[in-house]
Amino acid sequence: MSQRTRAEIDLSHLVHNYKAIAGAVAPAKVLPVVKADAYGHGAVAAARSLSRAGAELFAVAQFAEAMTLRDSGIREPILVFGRLFPDEIKPAVRADFRLTVFGEEDIDWIEKASLDRKAVVHVNVDTGMGRIGVLADRAPSLFQRLASSDRCIWEGVYSHFSTSDEADKTYALRQQLRFDALLSRLDEKGLRPPMVHMANSGGILDLPQSRYNAVRPGLILYGYYPSEEVSRSIPLRQVMAFRTQVAHLRHMPADVSISYGRRWSTPDATRIAVLPVGYADGVRRDLTNRGRVCINGKTYPMVGTVTMDHIMVHVGGDDIRPGDEALIWGGEGEDSIRVLEVASSIGTIPYELTCGVSRRVPRLIVNDVAAV
Repeated sequence: MSQRTRAEIDLSHLVHNYKAIAGAVAPAKVLPVVKADAYGHGAVAAARSLSRAGAELFAVAQFAEAMTLRDSGIREPILVFGRLFPDEIKPAVRADFRLTVFGEEDIDWIEKASLDRKAVVHVNVDTGMGRIGVLADRAPSLFQRLASSDRCIWEGVYSHFSTSDEADKTYALRQQLRFDALLSRLDEKGLRPPMVHMANSGGILDLPQSRYNAVRPGLILYGYYPSEEVSRSIPLRQVMAFRTQVAHLRHMPADVSISYGRRWSTPDATRIAVLPVGYADGVRRDLTNRGRVCINGKTYPMVGTVTMDHIMVHVGGDDIRPGDEALIWGGEGEDSIRVLEVASSIGTIPYELTCGVSRRVPRLIVNDVAAV
């Protein structure tokens, strides 16, 4: 049976983006971020494709995400951004995960664990994100202890920008100065680890001085710019195409209200296409009377309140029929809708849209190739 509503994942576009990023940041290594099920695109399929394309290290947010990749056959090392608690440390080290250290407590847990091999670790440094990480100017003893620990291999140090996707880079540059100052102190003591990374998607695009010897592409890997304010310095191809089909075509008289709350009414006798997709699938309710859909190469407005299982589209007198393909977002060329445009229209970010495509929407892999 055909899948009426589905998210088509074009892995050739993923590989194109990976190679474009790698070419732009060379000789820095590319550390693909595949957390949150690869931002809704399917982490296992994405990691397999990126592995064939040359990725040597992956990053995720949680221990469980890393285990899913490992259980699927991904053999490359995996950096876990989130804190690992004592019960997770031994299986994480056994699985060759890279652990993130946030303070001396993490080192305590590692040294108390019954490990048959050393833990490979990266230190998260808070340079101004204000979320997690070692405060850059408060933990000199931690770095000395980590370097001398007989249970840890200190592989990397990293930080994270909070405003790299904004046009004004003042604060981002301030964060980088703090990070550089820390690196200088580590250099003076001979403690600098071999891997240094800070550039996220915004940093990769607009702050080349932040690339160091590794970068962490997240959103741009999947073909979406993080905001309207960043440059388009790396050409990207959208990886996800969120599609469905016209289920009903309704001939409606003038002045008929459409959907819950009567938030839109027909201006005259017209036709309404009903699509079998709604907020339970990931079409945000905020798109009510704001969204648009592409059918047969032409865009039409969503009208009436987005419901759990259906949206309505005003198609007028055009030749639209049940079974016609409808694009919610994604695609390339003229028949496309940019995810960033959809996000901007409702005051959110592309991350939230792609991560919000629900589990009842199957991910269908297309163009599963390792090179383009």
